Amino acid sequence: MAPKRGKTYRTSSGKQVDFGALLLANETAPALGNMNVNARGDEIAPDGTITKSREQIMREYNELNTMVPSDDAIPEGTNSAVADDDWQDWEPAVETKNPGLRNQQTVVEQVEETKPVETKTPTGGLAAAVAAAKKVEQTVQPAKGTVEQESEGVRRI
Repeated sequence: MAPKRGKTYRTSSGKQVDFGALLLANETAPALGNMNVNARGDEIAPDGTITKSREQIMREYNELNTMVPSDDAIPEGTNSAVADDDWQDWEPAVETKNPGLRNQQTVVEQVEETKPVETKTPTGGLAAAVAAAKKVEQTVQPAKGTVEQESEGVRRI
């Protein structure tokens, strides 16, 4: 297979640079970072030897992440298996007013005593909260020329 040649670019100083050729020339150089790969994407050992090629890594990835559903058994420990459901449908307790009449039934409601929850209602927004937390002190500074006029003594002319 012939090496790929990329588009050549001209630098500001007028030199021609072919990035495709640069990539091909340096694809076995270790890439920067902590992933232990070379510039091509192969896994490398600390001494620089290739442990897994890019094609092997992509094949493993595609085997694990497929869009085609499989009818294989669900592995144990994935919490995906459905346990036996022993839940019985809940029905409210029914109390009849008159045992002789079947159509008149009332539902017994259980009323729980709840304590009222005290919540602060938000007032204002972020600007109001910042304004409440901040004290602004304003001091009047005299104008630049007034200090010289008020002082006694010799002044420059």
